[in-house]
Amino acid sequence: MTLPPCRKLSAVFALFCAATFIALGPTAFADGGWTDLTGGDDLATLWRGYQSDTPPASWSLTDGVLTLDGSGGDLVTRQKYADFELEFEFKIAPGGNSGVIYRAGESEPNTYETGPEYQVLDPKYSGVTPKVGPAALYDLYPAPLDASKPAGEWNTGRIVLRDGAVEHWINGQKVVSATIGSDEWNERVAGSKFAAWKKFATLTSGHIALQDHGSRVWYRNLRIKPLGVAVSANDSPKRMLFVTQSAGFKHSTVTRQPHELSHSEQVMQELGLRSGAFRVDCTQDVEADFTPELLKNYDVVAFFTTGELPIPVATREWFLNTWLAEQGHGFLGVHAGADTYADYEPYWDMIGGTFDGHPWTADTDVVLKTHADDHPAVKPWGPAGTRIALKEEIYQFKNWQPEKVRVLMSLDMERTGLKKPRHVPILWVKDYGKGRVVHMSLGHREDVWTNPTYQESLIGGVKWLLGVEPGDATPNPELSAAEQQLAEAAAEAE
Repeated sequence: MTLPPCRKLSAVFALFCAATFIALGPTAFADGGWTDLTGGDDLATLWRGYQSDTPPASWSLTDGVLTLDGSGGDLVTRQKYADFELEFEFKIAPGGNSGVIYRAGESEPNTYETGPEYQVLDPKYSGVTPKVGPAALYDLYPAPLDASKPAGEWNTGRIVLRDGAVEHWINGQKVVSATIGSDEWNERVAGSKFAAWKKFATLTSGHIALQDHGSRVWYRNLRIKPLGVAVSANDSPKRMLFVTQSAGFKHSTVTRQPHELSHSEQVMQELGLRSGAFRVDCTQDVEADFTPELLKNYDVVAFFTTGELPIPVATREWFLNTWLAEQGHGFLGVHAGADTYADYEPYWDMIGGTFDGHPWTADTDVVLKTHADDHPAVKPWGPAGTRIALKEEIYQFKNWQPEKVRVLMSLDMERTGLKKPRHVPILWVKDYGKGRVVHMSLGHREDVWTNPTYQESLIGGVKWLLGVEPGDATPNPELSAAEQQLAEAAAEAE
C-alpha cells in the first residue's frame, strides 16, 4: 500500500494517517489480488538473494521496513512476475544509490543485465541527470529531478507493466511512459550501454529485485498485484483519476510545491486510504494521462479544474458518451469543476451547470442547508433541514438544469448576509446513462478540505459513484423552484 504524504495537513489529520497505517497492518493487503511483500517477520518467506536460496545478511525486515545496511548483494522475490502493478515507499541515504529492477532473470552476473530499472537515488547525487535520476527508467527514459523528495525522506513509488507498456510513478506523478520493444525503445537501447547485453528486457517474466549499490536504503509498504488475471468486480480498492490541471484561474489548493502534491491532492489520496474503497492517482497533464487507453484503468474521474483543458474533442466525446455512461463509472466535480469547458455544452450538460461568478468570496460568511439525508454524500452534514455556517467561496450557476439533478444542499439565502434572487445549489447528484455524477461546489479554501464533515461528504459521494453505498438520485426540480422563490423573497425584503 502506498501511504500518501501527511505534510501540509492539520495535526489531527496527520495523526490519523499514522493511526490508519497501524490499524491496517500487514494483513490488510491480501485483497484484490495484492501480495504484501513487507508485511511479515521472516524475510526469507518471500525474498532470497540473487542466485542464492537465502537472503543476504545485509538485508533485514523489521516492523514492515526492508533495510539494506552494508553490502551483500541484491534481494529478489522468490516468485516471478510477468505483467504486474507494484507499489512501494522508499528512502535513500544522502549520496545513496539503489534501484527496483523488474523482470530480472538469473542467467547473467547482475540483475540489471536482464531487467529494466526504476532508479532509486539521492536527487542531489553527484553528477545526476534526469536520465539516471530518481524514478527514471535507468539510462533510457528520464524523470524530472524535482519530482523526488530529498535524501532521508520517504517517497512513494509505483510501477505498472502490462503488455509491454510500462509506467513509472513517484509521489503521485507519472514520470515515465514507455513500451518495451517499440521502435523508440529499441533506438534508445541501441544508444545505451544495454546494447551489448543481449538479454536485456527480453524476458516476459522475472523477479523483482532490490539493488545493493553499496548504499543504505529503506523500503516499506511494498506490495504487488499480477495483471492480466481475471479479478472479481467486488475486489477493492477501485481507482480514481484526480485531475487538478488549471487552464484558467489556478487555486492555491491545487498548486503543487516542490516534491509534493497539492493540498487537495494529498487530502483526496488520504480519503481513498481512509475509506478502504478507492485509491487516487493525480495528474496535471491531461494531454498525457487523459486518454482512452489509460482511463480504462479507472472507475471514477474527478475534476478540480478550470478553463479549456487540452483534451481532444474526440476523447471528450468518448469520455462523456461511452466511458462515463457505462455501469460502475462515475464523475466527481469539485468546486471549480463547474468552471471548466464553459462553452462546451456536452460537458455542462453532464455536470449540471456552469460557473457564473462568485459574489460570495473566500472570506464570506455563508449558511448552507441540507435538503435530504437519504444519500451518502449529504448524510455527514446532518438530517434534512440542517444549517451549516462556514467561510467559503460560493459559486452561482448558469445553464442550470434542475430537471436532471437531485439537489442535496443549497445556499440558505434567508440566513446568508449577501442575498441574491436566485437559487444557488451546493451539492447535487445525477444518473448519467448507467454511470453517475456528483458535484460538490465547496472546496476553494484549504480549511474546507481539512474539514472532517467535508471529507466524509466526499467519501460518501465517491462510494455512491462506485455503487458501494445506495442513494437516491431522482431529480427534484420542484425543490429548485421553491428555493428560487425563497431567494427572490429574501433579496426583495433586504
